[in-house]
Amino acid sequence: MTLMAQFSRTSQLLYEKGACSALAYLTHIVVGACMLWSTGDSKAQAGVGKPHGVHAKQLAAERIPIEGRLAAAFRIADRDGEHILVLSRKSGASPSAPHSGRIERVDLRADFYRRLSPGQWQREWTIRDMSDCPGLDVDGEFFTAQVRFTDLNKDGKAEVTVPYSLYCGGGVDPSTIKVILREGATKLAIRGASLVQPRQPGVEAFGGERKLDAALNKPEAALYRQHMTAIWDQVAVEKR
Repeated sequence: MTLMAQFSRTSQLLYEKGACSALAYLTHIVVGACMLWSTGDSKAQAGVGKPHGVHAKQLAAERIPIEGRLAAAFRIADRDGEHILVLSRKSGASPSAPHSGRIERVDLRADFYRRLSPGQWQREWTIRDMSDCPGLDVDGEFFTAQVRFTDLNKDGKAEVTVPYSLYCGGGVDPSTIKVILREGATKLAIRGASLVQPRQPGVEAFGGERKLDAALNKPEAALYRQHMTAIWDQVAVEKR
């Protein structure tokens, strides 16, 4: 029955049997339409949910390990289900000088998990990086405020962008900056050096070089390129 026919039937019931019968019939139409809309292509409608922070105790309850100190963790949902991103940092002696008594190495690690069942998670991918710097200053941190979960290609699966910095030098060198985007096996990156803006008047800024993966320079990657360079611009400037 067409929509016009349905409303004609409603008018007929209103005339013949009163408002109650007409209202009951109209309610049946509306409920049926809502059920039809809600049972459409759910995968096409599914997107990436809003991320929520996760504490160390929650990770322990889910039996998700932390490699070193927890920097941040986020829980999100997409068309493949529930996920947790764990960012961790470990620091200690350099393997080349294990008894130096100094912190000369920093390891950064990002693990992305998918829930299989209650209390059971599968690691989907890992980003590992480090700065091993015996005899010099060393550092490394995630830019947790600039971690992003997106669905730029509208396939319902989360793209995860993780920016971080690594440092090895004598105090004046630029940091290494990386912005990594992952979606499953796909990995895209911008790598380079921080732009150091000295606080001392008259001293020019230095550093700031960056290199995009070749795949990011293709026309079809324009959205990814814009997204990742915007994050780069937020994290790559250092004032010293």
